[in-house]
Amino acid sequence: MRNWKRFLLATACAAPTMAATLTINPAQKSQEVLGFGGGIVYYQGWVTAMSESMQKDLYDTAFSGLNLSMLRLGNWLQEEDVSKIKDDVKIVKEAKNRLGNHLKIEMSSWTAPATLKGSGKINGNEGANKSANSLKKSDSDPYGKYVYNDFANWWKSSYLKYRDAGINVDYISLQNEPDMNADYEETLFDPTENDSIAGYAQALTAVRAAFNGVSNAPKIIGPEPLGIGYNNFQNYMNALDESKLDAYAYHLYHAGDGNDNSLNNYKNPENFKKPMSAIASKYGNGSKPIIMTEFCTMAENGKEDYMVGLAHIMQVGFTSGKLNAYIAWELMWGEGKGQLIGVCAKGWGNCEEDKIVISPEYHAVRHYSKFVNPGWKVISAAADDADLKTVAFANPAGDSISIIVINTGDKSIQLTNPEISGMGLVNAVQSKENGFKSKSISKLSCTILPARSITTLVYVKGSFVLPTEMCKDETTDPNYVEPTAADTLVIVDYSKTNSADGWSAEKTLTAPTYETKTIDGVSSYVKVNLAGCDQSDESCGYQHAFYKLTSEQAETFAKCSELSITMHSADDTTAYINVGGAGGSEWVDYKYGVQAGSTSWVTSSISLEKEASTGSNQLKFNSNASGFYVSKIVATGCASSAIPLQKNFRKAANGISKIYDVHGRLMWTGKLSEAELSGKELHLQNLPAGIYLIRNGAKTISAIKR
Repeated sequence: MRNWKRFLLATACAAPTMAATLTINPAQKSQEVLGFGGGIVYYQGWVTAMSESMQKDLYDTAFSGLNLSMLRLGNWLQEEDVSKIKDDVKIVKEAKNRLGNHLKIEMSSWTAPATLKGSGKINGNEGANKSANSLKKSDSDPYGKYVYNDFANWWKSSYLKYRDAGINVDYISLQNEPDMNADYEETLFDPTENDSIAGYAQALTAVRAAFNGVSNAPKIIGPEPLGIGYNNFQNYMNALDESKLDAYAYHLYHAGDGNDNSLNNYKNPENFKKPMSAIASKYGNGSKPIIMTEFCTMAENGKEDYMVGLAHIMQVGFTSGKLNAYIAWELMWGEGKGQLIGVCAKGWGNCEEDKIVISPEYHAVRHYSKFVNPGWKVISAAADDADLKTVAFANPAGDSISIIVINTGDKSIQLTNPEISGMGLVNAVQSKENGFKSKSISKLSCTILPARSITTLVYVKGSFVLPTEMCKDETTDPNYVEPTAADTLVIVDYSKTNSADGWSAEKTLTAPTYETKTIDGVSSYVKVNLAGCDQSDESCGYQHAFYKLTSEQAETFAKCSELSITMHSADDTTAYINVGGAGGSEWVDYKYGVQAGSTSWVTSSISLEKEASTGSNQLKFNSNASGFYVSKIVATGCASSAIPLQKNFRKAANGISKIYDVHGRLMWTGKLSEAELSGKELHLQNLPAGIYLIRNGAKTISAIKR
């Protein structure tokens, strides 16, 4: 009878895709889930500077929308001024109003007070002796050669002040990335003390002792190093008294075996399996939780392929790594460019209005956080297709199961939905790269898993009969149009040319040169030399390199919506390049801090939305870095600027029109000129191909730009 039933389902669900099945075993349980979260360590002032209505939308989106169970903060009470944390207080209050005690607070310190450091400064200095960036020495400290006791008492005082202000911290980490010798807020700790640097083991003992006797004292997690490659985590653990920790914590910025680049690991999550498994085999016995407290690509956010990358990393973490919790680095970030949510406050930075921008990675986290709660356990789940990565969770009562299935391949797969004894499918949610996100799809006996997609299937106890209709891809976004030759302008591609023609430099800069020495797999590029000094300093001054467009390129460039540049730093650290236009016109929103990777080539996108209509005929570059290598420059969205309208369209009576994409994001606002609105065509050059809603006064119509 069962074989006949499977035949009927297979026939009903037939589709021109590969077929796959899942095997779920609720009886085979693993670690318990502590939570899913995100960090709000910087840019809190941007959040509270927005209008109250926009803040409400943000809090609803971040907290209720994600159903977060962990929120990561920074300890910013290096001084006595409690008013410094007022923004944190408001954000946490709004989070707790929506989530209650479901939400736990984790707090990490970035730096000890300046008075406790060798340098006397909060910020580190990469070029200085490391001892200056650590705790200062002491001849009388009861825990060792450095001021551990003062550091521990500062931590205790900070915790109590946060608590008095209304933030009850559940978990503390005494130092974020103790191994990172940075130029921002930081304090260095080696695993144990030596003559140059304070020891994490001694500091942990002091902090633990300081909290003895404190009512409702926080749990202490650590050692929270930069990455897990090269036994980095184990080196710290081997030096400390494990009984002083309540949970283990680490970051993922390197994975060992040469996999040190964050973006590379994001695109190859299997890189984390070996080091995660090594940690899990020793520390993942269930006695103490393992928490991944910070990770992102360290490249520009908002990329579509980062969504599947993050979901896959989390899947590796909760299976091979036996993670109990995962906290993404940027829950909210300024300039509208957060890993999960970008925040803009009018007048802050380059922001012209209050707005929030939801990143594709938001949906990766949501597939876990929305459908899995603290106290649930990881259960056995396996797919019979190598492109499918899956992890499943069951609630304590055993009457609800959530299954996350990630199709990492480039072809759609037809999944025969698993049969789980005594349970039925009640909810199916899907997100597709370059398609709809977090969309509820039909609950059928089979599900189409689109290429590069995430699907969550929710089962509950009871008897349910599912329709055996034809499966279909329900997440394709009609607004997405693959770039075509007519839509793309290749400005220069050094895999196809062998000269530095078009480049020039001003002032004392050395002229750009064509190079062929292989760097991270690329052997054809131009080296662009830049200032290598603080350009705001008069002794340095702004020094630019230029790339001149041909007249044909400049004409097409004026119609394009986005610029992509593939770059690599000429230094050992990431270079941050400022990119703009020159000649003819310059971009209103000059792009600052475009990344050139130090260990891999990074392709960054730059909006041309506000490139003036007369168009630039040169690209200009400047930076404090010494220079960068560039392998390719491409502009996209260069098709016709005309948008056919459904009917004769008159300018709004009040003069203001607004254009939104199908996701409700404001793409353009302003007064339409006679040149922009001509008969039954709307001419706005910097809108990419897609479907739009145009609000003109009291009227709203839809239009398609091809």
